[in-house]
Amino acid sequence: MSLIQDIATHAVKKAAEYVPDRWLPGASPDPLRHARGPIGAPVSRVDGPLKVSGQARFAAEVPMAGLIHAAPVHSTIACGRIARLDTTAAEAAPGVVLVMTHRNAPRLAPPKLMMTAPRAAGTSDLPVMQDARIHWNGQIVALVLAGTREEADHAASLIEVDCESDPDEPAVTSFAAAMAHARVPKSLLGEPPEVRIGDAEAALAAAAFRVDAVYTTPRHNHNAIELHAATVAWEGDTLTVHDATQAVNATAWTLAQVFGIEESQVRVLSPFVGGGFGGKILWDHQILAAAASRLAGRPVRIVLSREGVFRAVGGRTPTRQRVALGARADGTLAALIHTGCVAMTPHNDCPEQFTFPARHLYASETFALGQKVADMHMVANTFMRAPGESVGTFALESALDELAEAMGLDPLELRRRIEPNKDPVSGKAFSSRHLLDAYAAGAERFGWERRSAIPGSRREGEWLVGMGMATATYPYFRMPGGAARIRLGIDGTALVQMASHEMGMGTSTVQAQHVAARLALALEDVRFEYGDSSLPSGTLAGERRILADVAQQLLHQHLVRRDDRRRDRDRLRGTAG
Repeated sequence: MSLIQDIATHAVKKAAEYVPDRWLPGASPDPLRHARGPIGAPVSRVDGPLKVSGQARFAAEVPMAGLIHAAPVHSTIACGRIARLDTTAAEAAPGVVLVMTHRNAPRLAPPKLMMTAPRAAGTSDLPVMQDARIHWNGQIVALVLAGTREEADHAASLIEVDCESDPDEPAVTSFAAAMAHARVPKSLLGEPPEVRIGDAEAALAAAAFRVDAVYTTPRHNHNAIELHAATVAWEGDTLTVHDATQAVNATAWTLAQVFGIEESQVRVLSPFVGGGFGGKILWDHQILAAAASRLAGRPVRIVLSREGVFRAVGGRTPTRQRVALGARADGTLAALIHTGCVAMTPHNDCPEQFTFPARHLYASETFALGQKVADMHMVANTFMRAPGESVGTFALESALDELAEAMGLDPLELRRRIEPNKDPVSGKAFSSRHLLDAYAAGAERFGWERRSAIPGSRREGEWLVGMGMATATYPYFRMPGGAARIRLGIDGTALVQMASHEMGMGTSTVQAQHVAARLALALEDVRFEYGDSSLPSGTLAGERRILADVAQQLLHQHLVRRDDRRRDRDRLRGTAG
């Protein structure tokens, strides 16, 4: 049967290639849709030669005349103030240009938090090195500038810092202790923090089958191959920043706000990023490097050590989640409860939204969804590779497997029985949803029918082999404000410009392929410029979101319409003649 299905599927896909565009719902004619082109063809990466020859320059590799290196000194307490800061030995060390602390740092405005303004990139709204206050263990309290990285590191080790706690504000470093004072956030990424439909606790108590469990996940740290780095320079009141970032435009806007200058006076460049995953955004080290560069009157480079990334860059916070499921005898859900708590600093607004998957995945008669945040003295957390959904689906899917075990029901069949026909919470119709198709395809390909329901019953030599399944989901967020510029040359070339990012996934190659296909050009006749905040505005790089290919399609449609108008005009002229 599977062979017949494969043949039929292939035949339908092949036939669809020849279906006229006008037959497709909502479609418009596209003369190039069937044309053979570079999309999908095996091609060499546009940036391949640069990378294999070592000529692709990352943020810590940009040469600048008169460059000096920065080494940070981190706090060793989580909350309090600097009681004594002795930089005498460091200032006298070989190669040292200056030492910047809160005593001599330029006056700066606190950065605007992400999601509080359309183009804000701040991860914390705390002022950066403006006073003696300490808010987390790892906060940068001094920055040494020297001729070489080794000289800067050595001098930093000579700085003596004595800190004292604040009796009026004891440090909160225990997640368990912080949860006792957890609060309900104002929102979860703009969504209500709590959703209640019916009386879920009563439905759970009356259910024929119940699972009620607590799941915990630990803190996760960003550890991209490329360390967080920036090379910065001032020319008058104009700031240039070569940064390891996935948000060049937002970084430029926020730096301008911090330094009290116009956005046009800040240029952020980031053509190559060695891994982002949500963590390559604006942290204190870029702001401090720019402040130190202005103070010293020379270009400055800062590269966080691996330890420094752990101490000064946030990641995913720990979570404690309760998932309670109540099922009827037929396998449908009477109650779905997903609640819990995440850790967060009170100086940012980025709670790990682990309850989002439960709002959209499964049908239930009642829902009780909500989460709180526990304020701690910690480095600000941020987005990290599938934020919220990754840890949230872990808990929800684990509970579903436990419910299936309690019911003696196949876990795949359980999920089939609770598949919704509309969004379970909002009630809106799905624009598309093919989860049941994915279940069927996965079951066939992995041989689900051979799965034993008894744990530990399958062996391959000394190995116990298990087989399981889970559902993953991730939202699509639209971020307005993206733009692209395409210039066509009389020599048959095209230049695409956009302040987008290349984090290793081949952005420049893919965009060149789209332009070449849409405009019927050779791949080598297309050039893509990106990673520069002076180019047309791009959005934060995430969720595989790049907008230039959309602009290319719009340009192509414009050219087709223009050519059609010209042909119509010429035809009318011929008729009139």
